[in-house]
Amino acid sequence: MGSQTMSGTAAPERTPARRRAGAFANTRDLPMQSCPIDPAWIRAGEPQSRAALHSRAVDGLACTNLWECTSGTFQWYYGWEETVVILEGKVQVTSADGRTHALRAGDIAYFPANTTWLWEVDGYVRKVAFCRRQVPFMLRFATRALARLNLASRLGEAGGAALAALRRLATRAGLRDTSALTLLMTLPL
Repeated sequence: MGSQTMSGTAAPERTPARRRAGAFANTRDLPMQSCPIDPAWIRAGEPQSRAALHSRAVDGLACTNLWECTSGTFQWYYGWEETVVILEGKVQVTSADGRTHALRAGDIAYFPANTTWLWEVDGYVRKVAFCRRQVPFMLRFATRALARLNLASRLGEAGGAALAALRRLATRAGLRDTSALTLLMTLPL
C-alpha cells in the first residue's frame, strides 16, 4: 500500500519466461509478512498490518499486493498510484480536503500518487492493492510514443503506415534522425 508498499517483501524469483506465463494464487494462500505502519502516521489505536506481494510488472513500475490491517486510525501517504479492492472488513478513508468514503467488501477505490488519506479501520480490513509508479513527466511522451510504435509493429502493414506518419511528424517537429523510431518498434513495452 502506498509509499510504504510491500516492496520490501521478497518476491519469488521469476524468470522472463515465468513472467509471461502469469502469476496465480488464492488470497488465502499468500504468505503474509509483517508490514508495520510508520508510527508517526498513527493517530489512534495500535493498528497491525501484514502484506504479501503477489506479482510485479516486468518493467518494475507496477505490482499487486495483498494487505490487511487491524483496528486503528492512521494517515497514509501514497507515493504510488493505488487501486484497491476490499475483500473483507471495512474502512473509512478521508482525503486531505475532507472527502470521506466508507469502503466495504466488494468496493473499489483509487488513490492518486503523492496524496495523503486518513484511514479509520473499524475492526479489520483486507484488500488487494494494484500499485503503479508514475512515469516521470518528461518521459510520458516517450512512453506513449513507444506504446504506439509497439502497437504499430503488431498491426503489420497498417503499422508501417503508422510508423511513416510518426516519422513525418518527427521531421516536422524538427527531429532530423528518425531512424531511432524503427529501433523503438522492436523494443517490448
